Amino acid sequence: MPLSRNRVPVLIAAVSAAMWLAACGSATTGGKTTTTATHVPSSTSAQPTPPPAAALDARAVLAKLAADGLPMSNGAVQDENTDPNNLIGRPSEYTSRASFDVAGGDPNGDRYTTDRGGVIEVFPDAATAKARAEYIQTQLNANPVLGTEYDYLTGSVLVRITGKVKPSVAGKFQAAVAGLAA
Repeated sequence: MPLSRNRVPVLIAAVSAAMWLAACGSATTGGKTTTTATHVPSSTSAQPTPPPAAALDARAVLAKLAADGLPMSNGAVQDENTDPNNLIGRPSEYTSRASFDVAGGDPNGDRYTTDRGGVIEVFPDAATAKARAEYIQTQLNANPVLGTEYDYLTGSVLVRITGKVKPSVAGKFQAAVAGLAA
């Protein structure tokens, strides 16, 4: 998870500890700060429906969230040269990624990170997206100094919103992400 520079040493220690635990076969799950949105379609409408979340890439999700009027700005799609995590296209990682600013996020936070507001990560399948969300929440719960975030999951799409935004703002993203599966 990308963080501001003043938290990089803490992140390095946390990642080292996590890698050590993973090597030992330890597994924990957390959830006290996560909200996972899932959506089961309840009705059909006369309007054409968007493609399922699995067919969307981060650029399409970013455009959809912006079209829904969410309070976001400075949307940017990352590639393998701009991905701060260096995970795009790697085995068992996301296939596309985008970031955006949200009021309440840190406008001076590292570019392309959740510190500034939010991140969209799209994975090859729903299981990999769910595993990523669980991994992030496990790390945040084990290392409170890293902060919190809202994680909203639908299909293979994971939308991560900084925990610094107001719950009412995060709720708008939750509803929009759930609507991606409609």
